[in-house]
Amino acid sequence: MLREGLTYPEFALISRAAFVNCAAKDFAVGGSDRSSKSIETLTGIPESDINSLLAHEFVAKADAPVEPNNFARVLHGWHNDRDYVGPYGFPIDLPFHGPSPSLTALVARHTPGIAADVILRELMRISAVREVGNNIWQPTVQEYLDPTLSPENIRRMGKLVESLLSTLESNTSGDKNRNDLFERTMIVDAPLSKSQLLAFQAYLKVVGGQFLQRVDTYAAVDLQEKMGLAPGEVASIQAGLQCFLFVEPVDDGKIH
Repeated sequence: MLREGLTYPEFALISRAAFVNCAAKDFAVGGSDRSSKSIETLTGIPESDINSLLAHEFVAKADAPVEPNNFARVLHGWHNDRDYVGPYGFPIDLPFHGPSPSLTALVARHTPGIAADVILRELMRISAVREVGNNIWQPTVQEYLDPTLSPENIRRMGKLVESLLSTLESNTSGDKNRNDLFERTMIVDAPLSKSQLLAFQAYLKVVGGQFLQRVDTYAAVDLQEKMGLAPGEVASIQAGLQCFLFVEPVDDGKIH
């Protein structure tokens, strides 16, 4: 946060707004929002601050779903649309122009109204594609990740952390009637050098990407198309899988 210029007062405002929003929505009584007085009791935030916090843009946007942007939609379609995936489940290389399959046709299908050259320039900027022939393009990543700490990225980070914490909370709640959510951790036994870490990361991008592609295909085909819904069933549960490489800071006794 400090590297990106986010000060403590700004963070404190976001944090206080999150407490107020959670108390007002997640701890509502009888389906109706809590009063500012009950929110004060629950959070410890003075009632005089609560009404202004409830009207603040941080709270107003807190419940808004994080929708994939146009670049993410194109990448997702490139990896999952049957017209753009090869026989082994990998995305095919696409010429920029022409009828389907082409990058122009892919963009028109998944982000109608957006110019294909705009999408391509952004994917090139973040190294999400590479040119493998004369104006023929290959995706190098499956997800769109803006490399800056933009407001959208801050919200995305918050949702990722929220998902992790909700899984940990569910698995440690002690409720024997609930099935544990999938949660596994692998730690490399010995410290790595920089070159070893780079090799490890390159390996994970390939193998991890293949694993997530298999899970994505299972969710889209086996669950949605083959299994479907039983009579009377309602599909209302949002689910997903997060995979990430974590690196612990070097403990050399210095403050960095």
